[in-house]
Amino acid sequence: MDKNILVIDDDESIIWVIKKALEPSGYKITSRTKLASGLKAVQENTHIALLDIILPDGDGLDGLREIRASNPNTIVIMITANAGMQSTITAMKEGAYDYLEKPFDVEELKIVIEKAFRELSLREELKKLKKAAFETENPQMLGKSPKMLKVFKEIGKVASKDITVLITGESGTGKELVAKAIHLNSSRSLGPFIAINSAAIPNDLIESELFGYKKGAFTGAIKDKEGKIETANTGTLFLDEISEIGPDLQAKLLRFLEEKEFTPLGSNVTIKADVRIIGASNKDLVAAVKNGQFREDLYYRFNVVQIKLPALRERKEDIPLLAKNFLRETTVKLETGEKELSRDAKVLLLKYDWPGNVRELENVIKRACVLSSGTIIENKDLLIEEDKCYSIKDFLEEKLQHCLKDLTTISSCNLYNTVLSEVEKALLSIVLKKTNNNQLKTAKVLGINRNTLRSKIKEYKIR
Repeated sequence: MDKNILVIDDDESIIWVIKKALEPSGYKITSRTKLASGLKAVQENTHIALLDIILPDGDGLDGLREIRASNPNTIVIMITANAGMQSTITAMKEGAYDYLEKPFDVEELKIVIEKAFRELSLREELKKLKKAAFETENPQMLGKSPKMLKVFKEIGKVASKDITVLITGESGTGKELVAKAIHLNSSRSLGPFIAINSAAIPNDLIESELFGYKKGAFTGAIKDKEGKIETANTGTLFLDEISEIGPDLQAKLLRFLEEKEFTPLGSNVTIKADVRIIGASNKDLVAAVKNGQFREDLYYRFNVVQIKLPALRERKEDIPLLAKNFLRETTVKLETGEKELSRDAKVLLLKYDWPGNVRELENVIKRACVLSSGTIIENKDLLIEEDKCYSIKDFLEEKLQHCLKDLTTISSCNLYNTVLSEVEKALLSIVLKKTNNNQLKTAKVLGINRNTLRSKIKEYKIR
């Protein structure tokens, strides 16, 4: 990789010495003599910043904090002619990699720079290893549909921004996978990723799970326990099904999001934690806010950026790709031998409505791999309910294509109005029959006004 170093120092002679010492070794040096212009020059490909602590237009320690916040992967080495104990301690506490005092020894500078680049290489290698482990241990988000490509782009946009994210979508669409992808591609990727499902834990236990507790805080608390927030320090905490969190805990969670601090149960000590929160819900949080079930201020805290995952039925072009992937993974893990979907089985997968989304598809493929006796997986092996194999849209499209294939050759047959009228008449007749001709119930089911229903019954002469 290119070895890019930015020097921010108002002493031109120091800049000259640094260039003279490092450029022959292949380091690319750029320089700025003021803090403001130096901070603007810090880019994602700035590997190391050599930062003077005293500059004409500002304090180098403030610059250190800003670089650490905006470009956390950049290593910052402080340089100064006025080294003092407090400034050294402060710089290291704020995240400086090292501290050099002017006039520094050129060989010492080279050693520190080489060490810093070794650190960067180790970080990159660790990141690659973690990514490889993630891809091995977790099912991947796959898709080439426009809706999934949009999700991938949104992940790319928010991953590098250290902000709260809300992921919404039906159960089984892969919300946790999105959260993991955001974490893996963020500056926190070397930190832990901790997930907690709020719906799977009783409300009276979620608080202790999140914030931890001290020995004796309640009956059964026989020793101190660290909470998930503290465990996730420097990393990401994924809160699934946040709509299930009770009102009291919502208030405490809001405080943590605002202050980045919390108090374990049974303790008077406030603890700070540097954690990115990603929330998820399969429910309508706006409706929950209106109903008073979810705090409005907490909703807006979570909803800084929202990523909405499409249901599998909304991206059916991804089903063959997903099915092939699950088939390959299952045959290897369960050692079932080579398996292949028959043509009819592939058609059935595309027709089915997938109420359980990607998770259901994965389970269907696993089950079929185990139950099928030969190498070919047939329809019967999928165990899919036939009555769920058509959505209303699919059913209507197939019926219309069959009925209208010859009519489109006629130049004028008032096709639009004829079809709409027949569909409307059939719909009204079916629902009226289901409700035993109860017009009030029928109007409610259809979502129309009762007077409109009466008018339609009269128009179509429905009895």
